[in-house]
This record gives sequence, structure tokens and C-alpha cells, in this order.
Amino acid sequence: MLPFETAANALRRHARASEAPDRVDVRELAGLIWRRRKVVLGAMAAGFALALGAALLMTPQFASTAKVMLDSRVPQMAAPNQVVQGQALNDQVVNSVVTVIQSNVLIGNAVDAIGLDKLDAMDPANRKPSLLARLKSAVVALLPKTPETPSRLSPEQAKRERLIYAVTQDLKVTRETQSNVVDVKVWNRDRDLAALIANALTTEFIKSQVQARQTIAGEATQGLEQRLATMKADVEKAESAVDAYRAAHLITDGGTLTAATQQLGELNNQLVLARADEIAAQAANSRLQDVIAKQGMAGVGALVSSPVLDQLNAQLMDLQRQDQIWAQQNYGPDNPQRARLAVEIKGVQGDVAAEVQKIVDQKKSAAATANLRVETMQASIAAMEKRVVDLSQNTIGLRQLQRVADSARQAYDSLLTRVNESRTEAAMQQPDAQLIEQATVSSLPASPRTTLMAAVGAMLGLVLGFGAVFFQELTAPSFAQAAELEEATGLPVLAAIPDGGWRAPLGAWQELADKPYGLYAERIRHLRTALLSRDGGDEARALLLASSVPDEGKTTTALSLARMAALAGRKVVLVDGDLRRSTLSKTFGWKMEHDFADFIANACPLGQAIYRDPALGFDVLAAQRPRPDAADELAASWLGPMVDSLKGAYDLVLVDAPASLAVADALVLAQAVDECLYLVRWRSTPRQGVAKGLAQFAEAGIAVGGLVLTQVDPKTGADVYAGDYDYSA
Repeated sequence: MLPFETAANALRRHARASEAPDRVDVRELAGLIWRRRKVVLGAMAAGFALALGAALLMTPQFASTAKVMLDSRVPQMAAPNQVVQGQALNDQVVNSVVTVIQSNVLIGNAVDAIGLDKLDAMDPANRKPSLLARLKSAVVALLPKTPETPSRLSPEQAKRERLIYAVTQDLKVTRETQSNVVDVKVWNRDRDLAALIANALTTEFIKSQVQARQTIAGEATQGLEQRLATMKADVEKAESAVDAYRAAHLITDGGTLTAATQQLGELNNQLVLARADEIAAQAANSRLQDVIAKQGMAGVGALVSSPVLDQLNAQLMDLQRQDQIWAQQNYGPDNPQRARLAVEIKGVQGDVAAEVQKIVDQKKSAAATANLRVETMQASIAAMEKRVVDLSQNTIGLRQLQRVADSARQAYDSLLTRVNESRTEAAMQQPDAQLIEQATVSSLPASPRTTLMAAVGAMLGLVLGFGAVFFQELTAPSFAQAAELEEATGLPVLAAIPDGGWRAPLGAWQELADKPYGLYAERIRHLRTALLSRDGGDEARALLLASSVPDEGKTTTALSLARMAALAGRKVVLVDGDLRRSTLSKTFGWKMEHDFADFIANACPLGQAIYRDPALGFDVLAAQRPRPDAADELAASWLGPMVDSLKGAYDLVLVDAPASLAVADALVLAQAVDECLYLVRWRSTPRQGVAKGLAQFAEAGIAVGGLVLTQVDPKTGADVYAGDYDYSA
């Protein structure tokens, strides 16, 4: 603790010094905003007014939005392998669509579809130039001009280009987040034109998709048709070569390989049958020859048969049965009947033998005939086989030509099918996008949004106001807290005196009378206690209240401190040392016979210059009116004895000094007192002013015992802790 500090002040100073330097005091921030509320509210009002004025001056713009959805799920009505394949949707495709809709080509198509005459209202050439455009033209006019080349565009083409540019400036195409929907939004002064242009753009975009697909499919079909004509000629040429080759060899060979092959097959079949007949005939003949060799002709009769032979055998059996009948009747061979029967039987037996021989000869002849037939057919087959080989060798070229012709025909048929599919596909093309929301005529303008702009302007003004307040606070050249003041000066702050909003010292005086135990009175008591409780507190002392600049609250603080000391039972005299601006007499309405100026001029003794007012509770040594001439007479040589005389009659001598940076009177007065208090106005006194004032005291060898922070806002000041608590309640 410093020698001149009280324990309470020392503890408070150390507590403040131990606080974190980067601590944010919310209460202090709120107090700062409340103190500068006029700046904040003024900036807010200015921003509101400017934004509202700008909105009212702006030309209303109407907006219309049309929506297009991209969809790759196109019905497959053509061939599976289409000429124009549908593309898979991704971010690149959707972004490309956004760029296409904003292109001058599509916008030009939309302008043409609407008609140039309907868009005259938005032609930049028909509008009055804006202020910015006029300023730009004026600046350009001052610059050196370059020779202009004549335009190659006709007036209609130039108008079209201007309209395209105007639509581009008023167009916004965006993709809805995480979707395949594209919004086409158009602003225009004419609400009908806004909707018309938006719908025209979407219509032209969808139409361009179909036209592009049809163009691609048509070009592909045209190429396929050209190729088809070439292949048709190739097929006709190959088939003609086949026919010519076939006709030429048909005349030479007298037949075809197919016919010869069929004949050869028939001959082979006949040969098989002939060989079977030959084998059967030879087998029958061989058997008969064996029987004839072993049994004779009689044995052959049992093996062969024929209608004649059967009839002869039946006749022979009948004659033999008749002969047996006659023999059973005991008729001998000589019997005429039996003799006749014997002759007939012999004759029949001869006929049977002749018939058997005939059959044997027939079998032998059949075997020979079958053998001859086989040999003949074998010769025919050999000749036919030779002919087939010859024809086959002659048709190798024909088969090669036929394969070429077949291949050409197959390729031609396949290409013909593809051409038909391509034609169908070109006629059935559909876009990959569909209009899901048509632009409608807006009833209210989209811009300017007066309410929103005014609100945004007010918010910006509020932000700028806060920024200005914080900037002023961060760059403020004054002190806002006692800790800052102590850190900057190295001196303790004995008290923080709240501001009551008084315009004159009488306001503080009335505050002490009305609220003797209020916040202001308690802060003055704290200062009184800090001063009177120091070492040698029972001895009389002289105290100077100084400051760097005027209006620091010295007079008000001196009056209040004198009143509180008097209430504590101390005899107090207040010396108004600011003779150049003395106002106490006028403030309280005193009528003095002699004043401080008279004493300085040796017109009266010190006792007669002191004014005693029972209502005050203390005495006053002041001038009746401002006396700059008397101030020039101030000198430490006679002020010291005067103060000593006052200390002999009073317990406390309070000297109200003028501003130290304004005049040198404070330094002269300070040499005659025991202690100096330096007053610093809260958030007002410049830091450099405080430093310079204290430096002057230090250079003069005058010690400053402590600091007092005056006119602190009781609601937001961080160093006023009691609030509005009134102990008299």
C-alpha cells in the first residue's frame, strides 16, 4: 500500500490490476451501447431512410418463373439401339442445361418467337439513360476518340442484338438444390413481358431439344440411306453375276448339278433294287439247278408253281384218283378205261414236265436278265458320277458368286431394317425435359422490396452504428475504467464519482440535500473517508483539486466534498482558485462586501474576504465575479502563508484550481497546499491531456496524491458498484 492510500483503495487497485486484461465485461459493453445509443439509433435511422429512399426511387421490377424438369426416362418407342441415345443425368448435364438456356442463341430464338415489336418497351435504345450511364458517357466524351468502323448489322439485326442483351441482363437460371429442376426467372418492368419471356425461353429450350435430336436422327438416316443405295447396287451386281454364270454353264453342261445329283440318287436306288432282284433270281435258279441235278425234273415240280402247273397237277391227280378207283374194282391195266386213263395221265405228266422246264428256263432267264440290269445300271451310275464330278467342278465359281450375293443380300436387308428404324426414330423423338410450371403474371413487383430493403438498411445502419461505437471505444483517447487510469498514470484512483446529469453545481448540491444517503452522497463520503483517514488525519490539511481541462467537475466535487466534511464535524473552507472564471457567487446568489480579489489587492484582511453562509455549513473564499487581473497576482510567496493561516482556523482547506493545461494558476496554487487531487472526467478527458497535466506537476516538483474519476455513468460505469441503493430507506 502506498503511503497516501487507504486500505480499501489499495485493495481495489490490486484487485483491478489482477483482472485479466482480455476479459470482456458484458455490463460495460451494454453500458457503452446505451451511452452511445444516439449514434446507434441515428445510424440505424439513416440506413433505414437511405434504403427506403433508394427503394422508392428504383423502378419496380416484376419477376416470373418457369420451371423445367430434366428426365432421362423417355418412352422407348423406337428400336432398342437408338441412333440418339438418352444421356444419364448428372451435375454436369444439369449445369450444361443452365448454360444453354442462358446462351444468346436460345435467347435469340425466344426473341424471334415473341417478335421484336412486342419487346420495344425493353429496348435499351428506347430508354432514358440512367445517371450512371450519363456520367460514363461524359467521361468517355473527354477521352480521345478512336475512329468508329461502320456497323455491318442492319437496324433490325442491331435491335435484335440489343434485346438479346437486355434479356440476358434480366435473366437468372438456377438449379434447385439436389434436384433436376431448373428455374428460369425473368425480371422486367412489364409484368406481362416477364411471364412471356420466361415461357418463351422454356418453350424454345424444349423445342431445341426435339429439333436437335431430330436433326441428329435425320442426319444418321440420310447417311444410312446413302449407304443403302450403294449396297443395293452391290446386291444387284452380285446376283446378276450369279445368274450369268449359271446360264452360261447350263448351256455348256446341258443340265445342272442339282438335276444330275438327283438322277444319280435315283440310279443308286434303282441299282439297290436291281441287285436285290439279281440275288433273288440267282438264288432261285441255283436251287432249281441243284434239285435238277439231284432229283431231276420231277423234284423241281415240288418247288415251283404256276397257274398252268397247278391246273395240270390237279388234272393229273384227278386222273390218278379215277385210275385207283378202277383198280380197286379189280380192273387190270388192260382195262380200256384204265388204258385210256393211263394215256391221259402220261400226256398230262408230259405237259407237267414241259411246264416245269419252262419255269426253270424262265428262272434262268430272269437271273441272267437281273445280272444284265445290274451291270447296265452300274455303267449308268458310273457315267452319272463322272458327270456330277464334272458339274461340281464347274459350279465352284458359281458357289463363290452365290456366297458373295447372299452376304450382300443379308447386309442389305439388315441395313434396310436399320434405315426403317431410324426413320421411325426421327419421327418419334421426344425431349429430355418437360415444363412442370409455367410462368404466371406477377401481381406484385419482385424488386425493389421496399420493406425488406428498409429493414436491411436499418440493420446495416445498426451494424455500422455498432461498428462506429466500438471503433470509437477501441480508439477512444479517454479513460473508461479506473484500472486503465491507474495503469496509465501509476497513481491510485481514490473514488469514482457518479454523474447525476446536472447542468450546474446546484444540481449536485440539491442531490445531497434530497438524498443524503444516495449513490452520489456515498461516493463523496468514500472520497472524504479516503482523504481524512490518512496518517495525521486529526491535523488540518489543505487539498487542491486540479484537472487537465475545464468542465472536469472540480467545482461540483469541491462543493460536495466540503459539504460532506462539514457534516462529519470538520471545519471547512472552500477557496475558489479559478479567479478567471469564478462563478460560485453568481451560482448561489451571494452578496459579498469583500471577496478573494479584494484580499489579493490588499483591500481587506483575509477574515473579511471569507464569506460565511449558514446554509452551506462551511465557509467560502471566492471572488464576486471573474477577475483575470487578480489571477495574475497569484504567487506562492503569499499563498503559502495564506493557506497556513486558513489551516490554523479550519480542519480542511479545499482549493478549487483552474484547468492546468489552460492556465498556469493551478501550478502556483499547488505549491501552497499539502496535497493535490487530480480529477479526470470519465470517457472525456484525453489521455494525452492527463499525461501532460501530470507531467507539468511532476516537473514543478508537486506530488499528486491520487486521482478521482468524475461524472461516471452510474448505470454503465464499471467502477460504480452501489447502484441506486439508498441507505435512508
